[in-house]
Amino acid sequence: MDVPASASAIETYLREGLPDEALRVADRLREVEPTSALAAELQARALLMAATHDAERGLDPMPRRRMALDRYAEACAMAPREAGLWRSQGVSADMVGDADRAIRCYQTAAGLDPASMQDRLLLGLAHLRRREIDEARRALDDAQRLAPDSPWPVSAQASLHAELGDFDQAIGLARRAVAMAPTEPGLAVNLGKVLRQAGHPAQAIDVLMALAPEDRLQRGATEEVALSLLELKRVADAARAWNDLALVSPTDALAAAEAGRLWLLAGDRARARACVDLARVAQPGSSIANELQRLLDEGTTPPPTP
Repeated sequence: MDVPASASAIETYLREGLPDEALRVADRLREVEPTSALAAELQARALLMAATHDAERGLDPMPRRRMALDRYAEACAMAPREAGLWRSQGVSADMVGDADRAIRCYQTAAGLDPASMQDRLLLGLAHLRRREIDEARRALDDAQRLAPDSPWPVSAQASLHAELGDFDQAIGLARRAVAMAPTEPGLAVNLGKVLRQAGHPAQAIDVLMALAPEDRLQRGATEEVALSLLELKRVADAARAWNDLALVSPTDALAAAEAGRLWLLAGDRARARACVDLARVAQPGSSIANELQRLLDEGTTPPPTP
């Protein structure tokens, strides 16, 4: 088997969003090169993309995420000095909810690459998710020291202050991060989240709606827009936000289902019924469309889901 050509083919499939094709080649490559860290890493990356597609179709992404974590662990065992592999294993551990393992991996990566801002940033965010404030602050301070011109540690510091309820400081930091890199949509999404958490949902919507359409119609931005609209009691507009995402992401059954539930909450049964069709097209035979149809048939008014 031509290993460089196989690796190149896998990379191409991943860029084109074709994880099943990437997995077929990666599995064969791993059979031929069972001690190759690269082969294990490529398997893991294909599995994570496949898991994302599973989630969009209403299937459980955890089995493939756990398999990806195992592959990253194998890659790290074969190449224990590669900081990037430990970092990826940490991200994968975070995705399956294994925070202890994620933190250990980020710490290992940071030890292998003392100049890496990214590992300190990921470590700080992992501690923050567990509300380990002192540890989070130390790691994020280290990240900012290593990359003083990067907006990402600044944005993460904003999240830390929001978690502590220091919203004036949080908003100032989040705005500073956006000003440092105004074309990075993730920074604007975090500013929107901080504004919403601070009790300013209308300002959050203004920030998020200013994003380019291709950036606004991503799951993270859509979720934040919808949450802010719901806080303003604009249920139909929140439904429309999810509906717009479902229309541009025809394989995302969860977006269609959330739009349908919110249309029902807004009292628009016709649009909710249309979302049943969207969900069935996205994932034929799945329980997502059937559950939405059940709510329609029963005349149930569901609570919105975050």
